[in-house]
Amino acid sequence: MEKDTVYSMRLSRGVREALNRAAKKECRTVASLLNKVISDYLRKEGYLLKLEFGEERRRFPRSKINLPVTTFLEREPESEGSPGVVLDVSMSGVLVAYARGSQIRFASNGGLPRFRVCFHFQKAEKELSFDCVARHLRDIGSEIQVGAGFDHPSKSDLQKLNSFLM
Repeated sequence: MEKDTVYSMRLSRGVREALNRAAKKECRTVASLLNKVISDYLRKEGYLLKLEFGEERRRFPRSKINLPVTTFLEREPESEGSPGVVLDVSMSGVLVAYARGSQIRFASNGGLPRFRVCFHFQKAEKELSFDCVARHLRDIGSEIQVGAGFDHPSKSDLQKLNSFLM
């Protein structure tokens, strides 16, 4: 959805501080968080129809799956990796969930992390690996979800992934 309107509003200091904390935790700007909260509410209450919300912005459709994954952080390439679950995958990225209390640690200083995901589809004869750049992190209580884009994937790995997604 194109964002072409500015809306200003007054907030109490406490609400503003809470918004800043929530936005930081979600790795979003305050404006992005407010847009999401308002859009979610309007959709839930039936005021915002899908037609009004606009077309899907992703170049590739996502497939919902539950697939075990091993993650290797860029700063810890020699580690044994951390287990997670791919919740959805497309030709351009993944959404991975890690259980609360798992060994994986994403540092909040600087930018979002780079990492490698390795998973095995039943149709694929060998494990697929993709270097990723995290786009967002969400703490949803019982788990941490990381949305990431593939970073320069090989054509052969994309072809294997495509055959699974078909």
